[in-house]
Parts: sequence; structure tokens; C-alpha cells
Amino acid sequence: MSSSSLWLMDKEFNGVVDSEYRNSWWFSPVVWDVLLDKYMHNEIQTPYGYKKSIIGMGGAELSNQLNEIINGCTNFSDRICWEMSQQQVFYTKDKKEVAQAILDFSDKNTQYHIDKEENVSVLVFDHIKERFQEIAKNILDIDEEKYPYFIFKNTSVDDNVERWFEKYDDEEDEYGLIPLSEFDEYVTEFVVIENGNINRFISNLDFFK
Repeated sequence: MSSSSLWLMDKEFNGVVDSEYRNSWWFSPVVWDVLLDKYMHNEIQTPYGYKKSIIGMGGAELSNQLNEIINGCTNFSDRICWEMSQQQVFYTKDKKEVAQAILDFSDKNTQYHIDKEENVSVLVFDHIKERFQEIAKNILDIDEEKYPYFIFKNTSVDDNVERWFEKYDDEEDEYGLIPLSEFDEYVTEFVVIENGNINRFISNLDFFK
């Protein structure tokens, strides 16, 4: 079964796994489906009895459309959970605001992403609520002095996030660990939060210029 994880970065930008969560479907895919239902309800309907999703055919186009909508909205909890699901880098100094946003997302979006069998939002399911609460708690527990940054990794089925911290060594014929500052490809952005809002994003390449 796939898992998701909370990654931390130290002051030298080395990455380490802090917490792992079994079943990666219980956070990011839930966030995506809730936001699609909330902001693109009509666009995701089909005549075949199912709704379009970011996971599946046409998912990239849906994701791009939703990203534009979320970037222009003023709902802080929606924006935070969306950016977490995009595997962006957050500053640990903002951990209280991020953790509260995760809880708010879970509590305030229960009219969206309705389960057909139960006729309620999946956000009210105990295992989903507990997952959101667990992630929020783990973020609050991060030692800000030791780890000034954190990233939520969506799933263990790919090497995203891990590969930010490794580089192939031709002489040794193996991968060695490196800090994100030495990774020379655009892969993520640092989320700048000011005055209770997402103010801007800084790509990893621009951050280390």
C-alpha cells in the first residue's frame, strides 16, 4: 500500500523523513476532489455516473485549471491544503497557521465531495478526519530551530521529493545525498506567508541564487 510522508529540511537544506502515513489516498486526493467539487463542480460532471478527477485521464488539465482558480481565491485553508498537495516548501515559522488551515479545511468543507453510498462528505469519515488531525499535529511538533522548512510528500509510488536530495556520482556509480541547494532543476517553490495570507512563491532555483 502506498504511503505519504512529512519531510523536513535543516538549515543546510538537507532533507529527512519525519512522519509516514499509511494509505496516501487519505489526504492529497481528498483535497483535490473537495476543491474540484467546490470550485469546478459543473466542469467535473460526466454523463457516465462518475466525476472527473485529477488522478486519471485529463487530470493535468483539471489540475492547471484548479491551480489558477485557487491562486486567485481568498480562502486561506483551501490555498494551504492545495499548496501542500503540490509538494511545496513551507517555512516552519508558519507551522501554527498551516496546521490550523488543515483543520479548518477538514471542518469547513463538509458539504463537498459527497460519498454516494453514505450520502455525506468523505471529510466526515473518522479515518479522514484523523489523518488531517495527525498531519496538523506533526507539523506543530516540528522543531523550528533544527528544521526551518517542511514538505508534504503525496505518495511513495514515485521518487518526487527524494530525488531533490540526491545526485548520481559517475565515479562511484551510485546516488549520493545532496542538499536541495545543489539540485539544479526547478521542482518546487517556497511558500511565503505574510499577514495571514500567501503572499508569493519563490522557486527553488531563485531561492538559491
